[in-house]
Amino acid sequence: MTLDARTALAGGTPVDWLFTGDSIVAAAKWTGVHRGYADLFAERVRYWLGRRDDTVLNTAVSGWRVPRLRDALETSVLRHAPHVVIIGLGSNDANDGPGGRAAFSREYTDVVRRIQAAGAAVVLQTPPAVAPTQEQAPHLDAYADAVREVAAATGSYLVDHHKTWTADGDDALALLVDGLHPGPEGHQKLARDLLIALGDAHPSWS
Repeated sequence: MTLDARTALAGGTPVDWLFTGDSIVAAAKWTGVHRGYADLFAERVRYWLGRRDDTVLNTAVSGWRVPRLRDALETSVLRHAPHVVIIGLGSNDANDGPGGRAAFSREYTDVVRRIQAAGAAVVLQTPPAVAPTQEQAPHLDAYADAVREVAAATGSYLVDHHKTWTADGDDALALLVDGLHPGPEGHQKLARDLLIALGDAHPSWS
């Protein structure tokens, strides 16, 4: 039986959570010695919420786009048999501009359906905002819309980081260390917003 990602934190069944996606999810380099949001999620769930039998795995790879995840889906996701898969993609894909949007949607939909067919619930995340100077900036809104459409078409749960980061304007852009990658405070925001979306009303690490 597939778990409902929106209520999994409140249930008594141990949950295997798997994060995958691009460098924002991987949190390599750009957070320095600080933890990325998947690690913050793991601490919140396993320590502060007392879900010690849950597991949290992160298989994200810097530079990944949807086709890379598609090609690596067996080794990066399916072989681990997770209950919930949390995906963060779109920032790199948006570099393909308007001409790549249809393929992005089509291939992302296929990836999600393959994961669902294996019995896992899927949580899709829109990418956070980027600085206006970034190559993908003119196209990121459209790719965030595409993620929303894939979530609706596949019945996946959506966590709309792009909406909240865009609404926060310059305050959110200040959380980026290079105009693209969130720094430590940016990852704290990603973790909080994800946890709140999954039913943790007051996520804290103290």
